[in-house]
Amino acid sequence: MTMATGVNSSTAQPRGPIFLNKHAILDALAGRGRMFPVIIALLLIWAYFYWANPLFLSPRNLSNLSLQIVVTGTLALGLLFVLVIGEIDLSVAALGAVSAAVAAGLAVNSGYDTTVAVLAGLCVGAVLGAFQGLVVTYFRAPAFIVTLGMSMVLQGTLLDLLPPGSNLISLVGQPMGKVATVYLPAWASYSLLLGVLIVFAGLCIQTHRGRTARSIASSFNTRVVVPVVAIALLGILTVFVFDAYRGVPLMVAFLLVLLSIFAFVTTQTRFGLYLFAVGANAEAVRRAGVSVNAIKIAAFSLTGLFASLAGIMAAGRVLGVSPDSADTTLLLEAIAAAVIGGVSLFGGRGSVWAALMGALVMGSVSNGMLLVNATTQTRLEVQGTI
Repeated sequence: MTMATGVNSSTAQPRGPIFLNKHAILDALAGRGRMFPVIIALLLIWAYFYWANPLFLSPRNLSNLSLQIVVTGTLALGLLFVLVIGEIDLSVAALGAVSAAVAAGLAVNSGYDTTVAVLAGLCVGAVLGAFQGLVVTYFRAPAFIVTLGMSMVLQGTLLDLLPPGSNLISLVGQPMGKVATVYLPAWASYSLLLGVLIVFAGLCIQTHRGRTARSIASSFNTRVVVPVVAIALLGILTVFVFDAYRGVPLMVAFLLVLLSIFAFVTTQTRFGLYLFAVGANAEAVRRAGVSVNAIKIAAFSLTGLFASLAGIMAAGRVLGVSPDSADTTLLLEAIAAAVIGGVSLFGGRGSVWAALMGALVMGSVSNGMLLVNATTQTRLEVQGTI
């Protein structure tokens, strides 16, 4: 009798926190209802600016809008990893600028191959992100203080990396500066859409099967067919609109690929499960035998990696790296985009699509106010209010 009780309790202990967290997390991630207010707000914003200036929904402006949100969306996607574990990273803007300066300096001033230079810049971000994670986890230092201090250090480092006098590394005529001007042909755009649909359908099917296995009511049509068809129609319309101008921008396509990959990583892998579980209940994860410190360090490293990627993309768009590349406005917009999209500042909740929706909201407001010739102070006041 005693032996039987011991076996039962030993099997029950590891299942408790892990599986309860998994079910709760997957249910939260699968719930699309919380995205409806964001979508409605986005539609209202678009309707207003279209009424104020019909050019807002023109193919050319929508293409420009998509390019404008790529950097914010990439940075917001990176911030997702630290936000869901209940931490914050205030160094991402400066880190992205330093990484861009490293990549641009190697490619332009030192003659390195562009691919090697970009990889070096990405490594800088990942390593510095991991370093901040180490300080936060092993020294029990508040992430707010650590990353704020790192931001100041990196702003100084950026000035050290820039050429004296000009304080500018120009990317005019360089491969890094041409990325923002590349557009996909129609066949490539539809192929990309098909790939995104396959990933999305797979995630929907997994969610449906998981709910069915746990005897939770789940309709295949509601959970799979309707969302996939809706995304397919929206995707076809989007590609059609982009093709009416120049096609889908390469940077936008790249962001969609990243979103699809990390939608899978965050919802269908143990690492993704542990990320959300740490944010929801770190102690339960620790008792289950998972290294909470390792998960946190990995999250900070990923945030640093995406900050570097965003910084390099931003440098390519503006054709250079300067002290303005570390503008904290980008940090605030990225945090706002993630939170508006539905990522919790207290950890344990959010999705990669939240980063995209939030970036769309922020980018649409900024783009629309430029079209209606709003003053700088008005734009700042409206964005701050949102």
